[in-house]
Amino acid sequence: MEKIAVLVDSCCDLPKEYLEKPGIYELPMQIAYHDKTYRDRVEISAEEVYQNLPVEIPKTSLPSGDSIQTTLDQIAADGYDHIVSISVSSSLSGTFNFLKVFLDEDDRFTSAYFDTKQVAVAAGLIAVGAKDMIDSGSSFADVTAKVAEMITNTVVYFCIPTLTYLKAGGRISAAAAAVGGMLKLAPIITCKTDGSYTIAAKARGMKKGQKMMLGFAQDFLDDGKDYLLAVGHGADEAGGQKMLDLLHDNDIHGQQEFLGQVGPALGVHTGPGLVGIGIVKI
Repeated sequence: MEKIAVLVDSCCDLPKEYLEKPGIYELPMQIAYHDKTYRDRVEISAEEVYQNLPVEIPKTSLPSGDSIQTTLDQIAADGYDHIVSISVSSSLSGTFNFLKVFLDEDDRFTSAYFDTKQVAVAAGLIAVGAKDMIDSGSSFADVTAKVAEMITNTVVYFCIPTLTYLKAGGRISAAAAAVGGMLKLAPIITCKTDGSYTIAAKARGMKKGQKMMLGFAQDFLDDGKDYLLAVGHGADEAGGQKMLDLLHDNDIHGQQEFLGQVGPALGVHTGPGLVGIGIVKI
């Protein structure tokens, strides 16, 4: 009988309740300051990242080779022989390609690895869908086929009060950041089909941005009924709750719903105040 593990990186922002499930393994990204490097979510929290931003904007990097090998050894020790690996967009991080090398060389497992072309809660929801199938007894072949399908039916939108941190991390041009700053715009970021960031819209403030994200969600769902929903926030739980309430007030209710803080690695690039949504059709 197949015993299937789900492997994610910490940029997937998998909901806490799923991280605690047996058979889920998370690879921590690295957050590097001038004097020390921390493992994302393990040795540093999003709140600590935000508190330090006025002093230093750290760099983020891939999970270390040692952490990948240690995690694969643990998966084997726990008795799993199949791995469904779900990674943040390869256009934003080299994690997918780096991890693929380890999985290809490890003959202890039958592995399927996926570049979600997404980030944060959207990538995490794909892992949620995979884990739900595994727990319901689905085969490895059925789970991997469904993951591939979910990737083509996923969106993410997040509204941020400033482009400063995306510019600092090289995720967006200095020109775009300067224009946004002068106009005091709250840009809404999404992922293109290749997984890179693009500005979907520019809102006059976060309140307007949330209304615009509602419109994007409505257009994507087009009255569809089977979907997973997540709202993420950057040290703004009240803002995240307002976004979820706005979705509910407009009859958007996922089969499963999650509300939570975005992880430290994403927080480095977006700064505090983010509010975002992820939706996966299932």
